[in-house]
Amino acid sequence: MSPAQILGVIVVVAVAAAVQRVSGFGFGLIVVPVMSLFITPRDAVIIATLLAVGTTSFQAWSERGHADVGVANRLFIGACLGMPFGLAVFVLVSDSVLRATVGVVVILAAFLLGRGLALPHASRRHEFLLGAVSGVLNTSVSTNGPPLVFLLQARGYEPARFRGTISRTFAYSNVVSLALFGASGKVQAGPAVAAAVSVPVVVLAQYAGSRLARHVDADRFRVLVLVLLYLSGVAAILAAATQ
Repeated sequence: MSPAQILGVIVVVAVAAAVQRVSGFGFGLIVVPVMSLFITPRDAVIIATLLAVGTTSFQAWSERGHADVGVANRLFIGACLGMPFGLAVFVLVSDSVLRATVGVVVILAAFLLGRGLALPHASRRHEFLLGAVSGVLNTSVSTNGPPLVFLLQARGYEPARFRGTISRTFAYSNVVSLALFGASGKVQAGPAVAAAVSVPVVVLAQYAGSRLARHVDADRFRVLVLVLLYLSGVAAILAAATQ
């Protein structure tokens, strides 16, 4: 990766980390489609996964007392069943198809998140099923959050329990997905270096986001984030059609 590309990664990661801190979601949904405009979508997925291992593990540890362990474990088991299928997509499809897939997934996720979709009767079967969908998305396009958000919203969890449960699922899933990427030889030096130099930026951006969150209207900012997701998804699809 060139210095200009690494600088671009740092800028995108900084914006996404601050947005996630203010809105509560959106890191992978922003990082992967935007970075895929100037680096390969595979490198974008690897960078997002490397950074997510650290951020979600820290959040899972800090929120461990609030997690619904049983639900998180079932979601994780489901994710493990789905991740090999996502890895097959990641390995086999072309860059243009992967970019288009990222764009479609992000636009669909933004639409469903904007509508506040929740499952009215989420059972244990739904936990395994949506965990599997999350696993497929994790190792294919690194945007595995929406299926878990939909299910946990249906449970009516208060914020601390929601964060603790979803963070525990993310942390375990990201470790496994990174191991799968490593075993398949997809973790290259360029993305690893870009992720490493971005770590301090992520920490600073999340701190800045926590300060900013005190002074912004959360509902209006959420709308702004959804608009940003739509734009990034469309951009990824256009890039797939023209590159």
